[in-house]
Amino acid sequence: MSALLSLGFRKVVVEDLYKLTDVLEADRNRPVVTVANHESTVDDPVIWGIMPRRLRWRPEYMRWTLGARELLYMNPVMNAFFALGQTIPTVRGDGIYQLAVEIGLRKLNENKWVHVFPEARVNQEAQLLRFKWGVSRMIMEAERTPIVVPMYFSGMKAVMPLRQNVPVPRPNPFKSTLYVKVGNAMDFTRLIEEWRVSRASLAPEKAALLDREVRIAIAELLWDSVNDLKAESAAKVQALTEIYDK
Repeated sequence: MSALLSLGFRKVVVEDLYKLTDVLEADRNRPVVTVANHESTVDDPVIWGIMPRRLRWRPEYMRWTLGARELLYMNPVMNAFFALGQTIPTVRGDGIYQLAVEIGLRKLNENKWVHVFPEARVNQEAQLLRFKWGVSRMIMEAERTPIVVPMYFSGMKAVMPLRQNVPVPRPNPFKSTLYVKVGNAMDFTRLIEEWRVSRASLAPEKAALLDREVRIAIAELLWDSVNDLKAESAAKVQALTEIYDK
């Protein structure tokens, strides 16, 4: 993937990657969740070309991710490719209790790293979409509350624009700039502990309402974190565009 970045982008700028790599390489007893915006159908795996060489081919540092089954698991060859690439087939519209979310939870309980695009579809508009609640459920119900690392990136939509006549990546060699910014790790431990204590004494109907409120709160906090990165990145992205994308 690093070769694809070199061939496909005029410039690749990554800020604060250590905020992710330090978490992954730490002697931790908690899983990791990363969340990011979703600019194109090839965001994953291409963006992971930013990872340092020492981590790229080590299975313990390879992310699991959720991907749309109707786009990725279309024939035996693609099935094998994405399965080996640790992509969990997800049925969009099947909600937060579908098998894909259960598998994601299982991976978190195995202390793995799970990446999620919470917008749940490609979005090339200026505004982030509302984050879906599947990632909230995984954070809430993991045996050990995950460390959550938000990310924002810009530039992938030039490689795979929506509404093309032929939906294939555009090579665009040396014409686009990829910018990636990693945010500070988020810790939901206190919120999750308070939720568990509160719901223990509630009737099932009220517990379900509380679950919904906490899922919404977590999704909104995640959205805010990625949107803040987007706002912080705006000037840098514009400057890079003016310098490199002329």
